Amino acid sequence: MSKTRKAILSVVCSLSLVPAVVMAGTAPSPVLLDQGWDAAAREEVHHLSFGSRIVPYAWLLHLERSDSTELLRSDANLGGLGFIPTGASAANPDALPIGFSRTTDSDGEPWAGLTCAACHTGALSHQGQEVLIEGGAALIDFSAMELALTDAITATLGDAQKFSSFAARVQPSDEAALRAQLEQRLAYLQERQRMNSSATPYGHGRLDAFGQIFNTVAVELLGVPDNARPANAPVSFPFLWGAPHLDLVQWNGSAPNQAPGPLVQNVTTALAVYGTANLKDHSGTAGYSSSVELLNLGTLQDHFYHLQSPRWPDAVFGPLDETLRLSGETLYRDNCLQCHAFSDRTQADRELRATLVPLADIGTDATMARNFIDATAATGVLEGRHQMVLAGTSFGARASTVDLVVHAAIGATLRHPLDAVRASIESYHKVYSAQVSSNPEFYKARPLSGVWATAPYLHNGSVPNLHALLLPAEQRPASFGLGSRVFDPVKVGYVDDAGGDRFDTALAANGNGGHLYGTRLSEDERMALIEYLKGL
Repeated sequence: MSKTRKAILSVVCSLSLVPAVVMAGTAPSPVLLDQGWDAAAREEVHHLSFGSRIVPYAWLLHLERSDSTELLRSDANLGGLGFIPTGASAANPDALPIGFSRTTDSDGEPWAGLTCAACHTGALSHQGQEVLIEGGAALIDFSAMELALTDAITATLGDAQKFSSFAARVQPSDEAALRAQLEQRLAYLQERQRMNSSATPYGHGRLDAFGQIFNTVAVELLGVPDNARPANAPVSFPFLWGAPHLDLVQWNGSAPNQAPGPLVQNVTTALAVYGTANLKDHSGTAGYSSSVELLNLGTLQDHFYHLQSPRWPDAVFGPLDETLRLSGETLYRDNCLQCHAFSDRTQADRELRATLVPLADIGTDATMARNFIDATAATGVLEGRHQMVLAGTSFGARASTVDLVVHAAIGATLRHPLDAVRASIESYHKVYSAQVSSNPEFYKARPLSGVWATAPYLHNGSVPNLHALLLPAEQRPASFGLGSRVFDPVKVGYVDDAGGDRFDTALAANGNGGHLYGTRLSEDERMALIEYLKGL
C-alpha cells in the first residue's frame, strides 16, 4: 500500500471511528480495543477485497428479502445472520457490515464479496455495551446467509412486483437480460449449496472450511460432479492474532507457515469464498487465470502479522481479581503450559511453535481431521500435470484432494508472478521451519493469549465457555444456544441464547469430549485458572 493511500485512509478512518453520539433508543458505539492496528489497517481488513465475488454489487444493495420488501442487506437482516453493522467510509461507501467487499472484474462489473473480516471479527456484548474483537471468531451463520440470498433471488424471479422494483433500481433498460443473469447466478448458487450439503447444520460461528475448499476445487473448478463430498465437519472460525507467527497453522496443523505458504493458503480461501479460477485452460501459460487479488492478500497478511491479542477490558467486564490470578498462574503451569506456551504480545517479531497433539491423546471429535486425511478425488483435466504446476511428480487419475487444492492455489499465484513476489515481500516475516506430516492425525495447540475472547471452545465449538471446558466431559452441556453476542464474564463465553440455534453435541462432528486437561480441579481452582486465562 502506498504511503499516500495509507495517509488518506488513516484520516478518513479516524473520522469514521470517532464514537457516535448515542441517540435515544440506539446502542452505543462498540469499544475498540488496542490490538496494534490503526484506523487505516482496520478499514482495510474490514473491507479490502481478496477476490471473492458472490453477486454483482448492485444486486446486493437492492435485492429484497424473500418474505418482505425489506432489503436483504439491511442491518437488521444481516445483523440477524451474525454480521456486524458498521458505518459508511471511504472503503465502504454503502455502509455494508464488516467483512463485505467491493471489487471490479475485467469487464468493469462491480461485485460484492466477503473478505477475511467476515469470519474473523468478533463482538462481545455486556450490559448494553459491545466490544469489537479484531481477528476474533465471528458469529455469522454462513449457511443461512447463502439460503437467504438464493431465496431472495428466487422470490425476485417469481414475483412480478419484486422483479419490476429490482429491475428499476439495477438495470431498467434490459429486463430480459437481467432475468437471464439472475437465473444463471441462482443456478450457480444453488449448486454450491447442494455440493456442500451437510447433515450437521453449521449454525452461527462455524463452517466446514476444508470441506468447502475441497469441493470448490475438486468439483466446481475441475468440473467433476462425482468428486463432491459432504462438507459435514463444521469447525469454529479460528482467532487470527498470533497465527502468522506460528510455524504451523490450521486446526490440524496441516499447513507450514514459512513463505510463500501463507500466500498460497490464503489463495485457497479466496477461491473457496466465491472466487473463480480456470483450471481447464492451460494453453501453455504458467498458472491459471483467477479472480484472486494477490497484492491485496499481501496487504491483509501484513496487517494480521501485526495484530495483537485483545486485553481484558476492565471498564466493560469488570476488573480482574489479582489474588485469584496469582493462584491461577501456578495451575496454568501445571495443567496447560506443556501444550500452550506463553506468547508476549508486545514482541513484534516473535516466533512461535504449535504443539501437535495426536487424536488419540486429545480425544476430541476427529471428524474434521479424518475428513482431511481421507479425501481423494478424480483429477480430471489435471491428470498428467505436475503437482507443483511447474515441477514435481505428475498427477494420476486420482489424488489426495488437498494436493489438488495446493496445485490450484499455486497455479493461481504463478499466473501473476510479479504480483505474487510483491505480495510475498510485503507480507514476509520469519517463522520457525516445520515439517508437515503426510498423515496429519493431530489437532494443534497454540499460545492462549486472548483466549477469553474466543468462545465457544474446542476446534468444533462444542463447549460454550471456559468453565465448561474445565469440567469432566460428561458434565459439559449436551446442548446450548448460540447466536447471541451477550457475554458471561464469569464463566467466560456466550450466554446461553434460549431463542437462538441449539448446538447439539449428539450430532455427527459435534462431539464435546476430550481435552481433559485441568478437568480434575476443584471449583475454587477452576475459577482461579479462569481468572488467570482472562489476563493472558
